[in-house]
Amino acid sequence: MRVDLHMHTGYSADADFPQTIDDKIAACERAGLDIIGLTDHLDFFRRRPPEENRDAESCVREAWEKRRPAGNGGIEVLAGIEIGQIHVDPAADDFVRTHPLDMVIGSMHAMPDDLDIYFHEYEKLDCDAFLHEYFDEVLKMEEHGGFDVLAHIDYPLRVMKYDGYTPSFDHFMDRVEQVLRSCIDRGYALELNAAGLGGWQKRVGPPQNVLYEYRRMGGERISIGSDAHTLAAVGRGFDDSVRNAQDAGFTYVTVFRERKPHFVPLG
Repeated sequence: MRVDLHMHTGYSADADFPQTIDDKIAACERAGLDIIGLTDHLDFFRRRPPEENRDAESCVREAWEKRRPAGNGGIEVLAGIEIGQIHVDPAADDFVRTHPLDMVIGSMHAMPDDLDIYFHEYEKLDCDAFLHEYFDEVLKMEEHGGFDVLAHIDYPLRVMKYDGYTPSFDHFMDRVEQVLRSCIDRGYALELNAAGLGGWQKRVGPPQNVLYEYRRMGGERISIGSDAHTLAAVGRGFDDSVRNAQDAGFTYVTVFRERKPHFVPLG
């Protein structure tokens, strides 16, 4: 099965606009995908209201209306949401509880200063201290729960690089292992995310040694997503994700339907 379980439509403030849900589904059909998840952004913050979504209510309602079950001979469409910082605002839990969803992606986009990881000035920061704080926040988010898929844990690596500094988790594997242990114990699926193909890394994340470690520690659930913010990017990195997953010993991808995990053969 060819799956893409992380993508954004025009409802996401950082995605191409206009870009309707119907546009996205049609692009996925053209790309030969079998199962997709519509997972637009909704980020929560400590000191300001939610954002990154142009109309969260309409977004989730339309995604649910457009969902299609498996077994109809066509593409399966699942309704989801990508919640940023679910642990920092009780309104995030309220939103998830009160809306019908197949899957909830849990993401760490913004640090405790409410600034997205993308926008920090790393040349002026202690990057080691920054990464330690990042892992602290991911662990808090995992402990809080309320989501199904742990998204792009390598997000800082994608955006921290500057002249003279190349970010890596190699010296932080003790913190990575804490995150992976929590992921396994709490039943989240670890996401393979293809957004890194468009940046300096030119590869699907997380780094392969992280995937090896997740498998060694007993991890069984993985998710695969292009993180497509455009129509052209749907399905991006699927083959690379499958190769990485199979190389680490995985044979199934976890698909959530009405928040319940189902195991689908890779490839």
